[in-house]
Amino acid sequence: MEAANVGNSFSHAVKVEINAGTPSSPGAAGSNGFSSPNRARSFVDSLREARWINPYRARVYPRLLCASYLAVFVVWLVLRPGGALATLHPVGGDFPPFWAASSLTIGGHPAAVYDHAKLYAAEKAVLGDKDPGYQPFVYPPMFLVIVLPLSILPYNDALILWTLVGLAAYLTVMWKIAPRCDVLWAALAFPGALLTILDGQNGLITVALFGGGLLLLERRPWVAGALFGLLCYKPQFGILLPLVFVAARQWRAATGAALMVAAFAGLSAALFGVETWRAFLDGIPLATRSMLEQGDVGFGKIQSIFGAARLWGASLPVSYAMQAVVSVLAAGAVLWVWLKSGGYPVKAAALAAGTLLVTPYIVDYDLVLLALPIAWLSWDAVHSAFLPWEKSILFLAWLFPLFARVLSMFASLPLTPLVLALLMLAIIRRGAAAEAVYT
Repeated sequence: MEAANVGNSFSHAVKVEINAGTPSSPGAAGSNGFSSPNRARSFVDSLREARWINPYRARVYPRLLCASYLAVFVVWLVLRPGGALATLHPVGGDFPPFWAASSLTIGGHPAAVYDHAKLYAAEKAVLGDKDPGYQPFVYPPMFLVIVLPLSILPYNDALILWTLVGLAAYLTVMWKIAPRCDVLWAALAFPGALLTILDGQNGLITVALFGGGLLLLERRPWVAGALFGLLCYKPQFGILLPLVFVAARQWRAATGAALMVAAFAGLSAALFGVETWRAFLDGIPLATRSMLEQGDVGFGKIQSIFGAARLWGASLPVSYAMQAVVSVLAAGAVLWVWLKSGGYPVKAAALAAGTLLVTPYIVDYDLVLLALPIAWLSWDAVHSAFLPWEKSILFLAWLFPLFARVLSMFASLPLTPLVLALLMLAIIRRGAAAEAVYT
């Protein structure tokens, strides 16, 4: 009964805020309603309330998008040179180093994964004339444990299995956050997930581990910590975890994460040898310089404020300084949300969004992590009420990964930090509204 009263109070508070805004108007008295100021006001109001995002469209459009994705893939599969049985590349464009790393490791040469010449030879062996050029394996040896079984299967089969396992884990977590079929369709149609699949990346597994850890943090902190610990193959996604553990006084989760990282590292050392770790550690400075600072992957692909600054010609010190400012602000926002007495969905959303803001190296396929804050905020709003602008911001965050790289690379408009900042502001605003009710 108390929870229901709190929910009703929050809904009432939100509706008061909505009603406090300026009502939409077709035009002033004596006006025909079609003057430029009135049209501008009408456009702003349409974004503010976003009534065009309704249950029918939220239910039908994701299904249509998924059908379109499937149709385009089938047509490409049939009409491409070599037909349906040819190597799937360029679909799964970042998958070759995963399969090649598995092949070298099973062949008894795990340290060769960090030898550029040997890894490139393994990649060319599987791709043949479709070789797109060398792609390094930049992950720590713990990730070798995850990809180890891949080369047991032929390349195409391994890529399909990798995608299906990632999708199953991703959709399971999304269902646990918001158990409705419409949510699963929206998660399937999410452009961030599409990019991850097309690149053959590990983003779906990353979302499953990150989201699973957050789902279990309050009920089963040891398991939650273990899931967070498994994310150590992508350490930039764990920057804010210690801060949250302290703010939430989740000492068992922190201990579980530390133990899992140690166990995962120990297992990889036992399986692949200390020399593999040495090869990885020796390559970190070169990888940092080439991929992050020199932008060998292209600064247009790096979606952080650091990447934006470098794309616009800023020096390394200035770019790092800008990233530091954004990282501190994002960390402060996440800490503020977690120290308040608002609902857990807002806290979980803040951590996921803040994680994307604090790291200097994220690529567009990493934006699949946005599925978590979008789902948590939407679910929370459905059970109370949407704040003004909230629907539009959530829709922008859902759609934007499709255009992030194109805008950066071809128009020099790295807008991802702005979209992430808008999302974080929406999270803070909802947290503040909830705080007013809880106190």
